[in-house]
Amino acid sequence: MTDYTPTSHKDINQVHRLKDRAHYDSEAINSILDNNMLAHVGFTLPPGVAEEDDWPFVMPMCYGRIEDTVYIHGFVSGRMMKALSSDNLPKVCITVSQVDALIVAMSPFHNSFNYFSAVVFGHGRLVTDPEEKSRALEVITNQPFRHADRWNDSRLPNKIDLQSTKVIAVRIEKASAKHRIGGVNDDLKETKDEELCKKHYSGVVPCKMVYGAPVASSYNQAPTPAYLESEVLNKEKVMYHVTE
Repeated sequence: MTDYTPTSHKDINQVHRLKDRAHYDSEAINSILDNNMLAHVGFTLPPGVAEEDDWPFVMPMCYGRIEDTVYIHGFVSGRMMKALSSDNLPKVCITVSQVDALIVAMSPFHNSFNYFSAVVFGHGRLVTDPEEKSRALEVITNQPFRHADRWNDSRLPNKIDLQSTKVIAVRIEKASAKHRIGGVNDDLKETKDEELCKKHYSGVVPCKMVYGAPVASSYNQAPTPAYLESEVLNKEKVMYHVTE
């Protein structure tokens, strides 16, 4: 297990607000990465790529993880692929999060979410080794299917597919995880105010993403794979253990 605990309060992965909710171990960070399927990738363009190249970009992307490296992919001439495959090893920030409940307080300043989130930092590296590229594309493909082997249950990429796709590796150099679980935290004085408690609802609204039954394409002739059935995709996520 890797420990990403900051050594200074100035470290980029230092959680400053509500520090008791922070985790810096790879077990916590990896469990968030592995149990979700959408990342937001933050980067800046190298000088000269665009007329206004000082704007930061944050792009939603699918991803996959192998050990301490997160992989993303895209069209070979895409803006992000060009930026992250440059020789100067550009800095990258990747975030992944999930919301498990709405926290509805009497005061809007105490509204919140129950959530898990991970923020990782590293440098982009263009993957040129064919074996690593193939393995990276495999884990990216399988990530949304709860890591079922969709890759080998698909028409595998041909030469044109591979030539038109870049894969970027981001080794996790710094990282943090953060969570919230539990109920509403209105001001104690207000929770004892009977008039307020009768007038304004407070409580927790659980929420989760639910998969429906697969709908086959008009040309499909294959049976539905077991790993696409809703009871399989809707299995509860196994997150790292936390207490409030």
